[in-house]
Amino acid sequence: MTARRRWAVVTALVTLLVLLPLAVRAFPVAGAQASAPDLLARIRAAADHPFAGYAETTGSLALPVTTGLGDVASLLGGRTQQRVWWRGAQDWRADTLSATGELSARTSPAGTQVFDFEDTDVARTGPDPAGAVRLPRATDTLPPLLAARLLSGATSPQVSTLPSRRVAGRAADGLRLRPDEPLSSIAQVDVWADRASGVPVLVEAYARSAAGAATSRASTTPAISSTFLDFSDSTPGEQVVAFSPPPGARVFDRRRLDLAQAIGRVPDTALPATLLGFPRVGSPPGLEGIGQYGRGVTQLAVGELPDRVAGSLREQLRAVVGVAALPEGLAVTVGPVGLLVTDPRVTGRTLLVTGTLTPEGLARVAQGLRPGGTS
Repeated sequence: MTARRRWAVVTALVTLLVLLPLAVRAFPVAGAQASAPDLLARIRAAADHPFAGYAETTGSLALPVTTGLGDVASLLGGRTQQRVWWRGAQDWRADTLSATGELSARTSPAGTQVFDFEDTDVARTGPDPAGAVRLPRATDTLPPLLAARLLSGATSPQVSTLPSRRVAGRAADGLRLRPDEPLSSIAQVDVWADRASGVPVLVEAYARSAAGAATSRASTTPAISSTFLDFSDSTPGEQVVAFSPPPGARVFDRRRLDLAQAIGRVPDTALPATLLGFPRVGSPPGLEGIGQYGRGVTQLAVGELPDRVAGSLREQLRAVVGVAALPEGLAVTVGPVGLLVTDPRVTGRTLLVTGTLTPEGLARVAQGLRPGGTS
């Protein structure tokens, strides 16, 4: 065999090895697919099912206002890699990997400990109070938790099936949610659930495309995508999630971010009972000044901003590429997330409106917030 022919054989073998994983993933998954309502019910029934694996989340939300929110901006606008062992909502461990180090979070009924391998620090916080409002954390983007939030308000007429596929080497059945709210900024949510356990292993959420703002057409790139690359539906052992601060580590208690500080704890009785046809729902303790409305993936929140906070936020928004100066105030959309700082000449005071709404939806909300207005 000549050298040329030997290299041809080597090239063919290398090509085969490279393409084989793609071929396996693309190979049709055998087996009957459940109906969409049945699959939705199965996913919900698996909400407490334990799991373990390695997951990657990719976000395309380039948050415009990041002062003090760098971790959130990175989480929703970049790639997050996690190794997770999930025994239950109050009994899990997740290691978040990055180019600069690793953070290991251990949650138990006593609270959460986060170990920074690089700085050898252990930050402790108590358990989340019932109904607590907090910033997103890495585990919120894991496929099972992300799917639970996005499918929480889904109804049978809103869902349909997708072709089954292999995720992390396992058969997974697909479900598509198309919200029927015309002012929702989310066009569709695609979820693939592990056939053996019903646990979601791949989630993709799509915003409405700019060209399809008046329709339900989805953007071609998910606003956020989360998938397991390695997955097990077995219960992790207690020794796997156990954690004790290593010798020499600095252990300290971390204060929770008080999201109510800028808005206040006094109930806001001036906010309307309904917005866009959505009734106002009860606010968590300590956040009575925030009005919450919506259902399913269409959610919005409204709160009054103190003058100092409002002025600072306006200055930041004016520097953002893509900000829109509407008659109702300054608005910006980041993927499916919309934010509007109202003009007090329209709403009588400066209000912050945020949620999964189109720009038209934000403007409609502001109109409904006029003194004596309706929406």
